[in-house]
Amino acid sequence: MRLFRLTMIALAVVLFVSWLSITFYPSVQDFMKANPFWNGLRDFSAQFKADLVATPNEVPTRGKNTVLITISYHPYSDEDLARITDFVNTGGTLLVMDDYGYGNQVLHALGLDMEFYGQPLLDPYLNYRNQWLPVVTDLAPEIREAGIKQLTLNHATALRVGKPYEVLARSSDTAYLDENGNETWDKGETKGPLVVAARAAVGQGGVIAISDPSILINSMIERGDNAAFLKEIIQQAGETRIVVDTSELPKSPLDRSKSAWQTARERMALPYSQVLLVGAILSLTLLPLWQKGVKVEQE
Repeated sequence: MRLFRLTMIALAVVLFVSWLSITFYPSVQDFMKANPFWNGLRDFSAQFKADLVATPNEVPTRGKNTVLITISYHPYSDEDLARITDFVNTGGTLLVMDDYGYGNQVLHALGLDMEFYGQPLLDPYLNYRNQWLPVVTDLAPEIREAGIKQLTLNHATALRVGKPYEVLARSSDTAYLDENGNETWDKGETKGPLVVAARAAVGQGGVIAISDPSILINSMIERGDNAAFLKEIIQQAGETRIVVDTSELPKSPLDRSKSAWQTARERMALPYSQVLLVGAILSLTLLPLWQKGVKVEQE
């Protein structure tokens, strides 16, 4: 009995310390809602009241009144692509935000004649601090009419747009794709102006491709007019709910634990879960009394 009590106390301490770590220790992973540092999405999530989903099964398949933001550094499965296609075809707005990831899988699955180049877009003249942070001022008329003057990108790429889709933003003519990685323009490398954001209609919905997911992160969301640009294109789509799909992003054990804890909290809020929880607590509370009664009867 004494060993049992010591085991239960030790288990309770371990669970409590784990809970404290999961709840209060911040994430440092890119594009995570729980990350308050330069590379997280805490500010975007709060400002736009966005929901972050951590598993493919949580991605909505019905798109009405919803904008889905997908960022991927892992390949999409066929099931994931089918789910995203259903989302767009049923009226959703999809923001494909990519630089050196797997965004082209999504664009190709949707039958769009556009793709991310995948090489860094540098601008040695029109930039913020250095050429890796290009400033974009060539914006579509409806974007400029909303009072948006410039975007500030961070280690972005560019878009090749084949069909006459609606171009929302282009780089300056001094920008270029650093195809050989020497951070200098060389003859034969693609020069600007280059598309960095474009929009296309698909099914009953629409797709917006943006060649830099970093405009979402804490250190960039308020740089230039990045936040205003995102707000404008979301409002133009007429959507009311924003969902960020983080299922294709690398996650640390802490991030996976935070996601699991959030899922557990949501399930514990359900009525049947609360009944089971109360029953488990009562059972553990009454167990020593029951064991004591059994012992007395045996004596």
